[in-house]
Amino acid sequence: MKKSPTISIIIPTLNEEGYLPVTVTNTLKCADDPDRLEVLVVDAGSTDQTIKSIEGQNTRIFVKPEFVLKKHKSLNFGIEQAAGDVLIFLDADTILPIGYDTLVLKMLDQPNVVGGAFEFSFDHSDWKLRLLQRFNRIRYRFGHMYYGDQAVFCLKSTATEVGRYPPKDLMESAYFCKRLLTVGKLGLIKSPVKTSARRFITNGFFKVFWFDFTMWIRFVLNMPVEQYGKRYWGLNLESDG
Repeated sequence: MKKSPTISIIIPTLNEEGYLPVTVTNTLKCADDPDRLEVLVVDAGSTDQTIKSIEGQNTRIFVKPEFVLKKHKSLNFGIEQAAGDVLIFLDADTILPIGYDTLVLKMLDQPNVVGGAFEFSFDHSDWKLRLLQRFNRIRYRFGHMYYGDQAVFCLKSTATEVGRYPPKDLMESAYFCKRLLTVGKLGLIKSPVKTSARRFITNGFFKVFWFDFTMWIRFVLNMPVEQYGKRYWGLNLESDG
């Protein structure tokens, strides 16, 4: 009898005490087979109660303050530490759908599919957010470049083959998807994840939208975006309270 693949879920964190406990609980509860999972939390030196908030949860925790504002380093460290055959990269404020583990394995079982992501949705229903949600769905269907808030996944062997996440301080998941596309196809699971809209609520919808849209245009035109990394993470840290 063929052994079922194991799955490692890698969650990079920084000051996520308000979201991480719910994300971890949901991740363990909503899997069809929790026994095939491991959850790795790579914390970049939180100054709040992020780590304490998940005490007693079935997780492997790594505290790496040297990775602060370098999300790609947290993700690559998670890849190195992962014991699973399959990797899911999950933001700390993103909720996976019921049965996500089976959905991922079925997607990876399709011919030439080496990875993918989930459909995107917000946890708020403001009309502006609904409109942006539709725009995002058009965007990533056009180029198959998924963002971190869509729970990108792939085989661990494939992540290693393509050189893992590139050293980018911004849009690291889109660049990682570009690497994955060099060796195969990326699938899209229609069951949506639900991610926090806190950046838009705290910092202003149009301000955040324009920044994100500008970064996407620069990415599409193959223009550098790294110089905007500190501004992006500064907005995110302001939203964590």
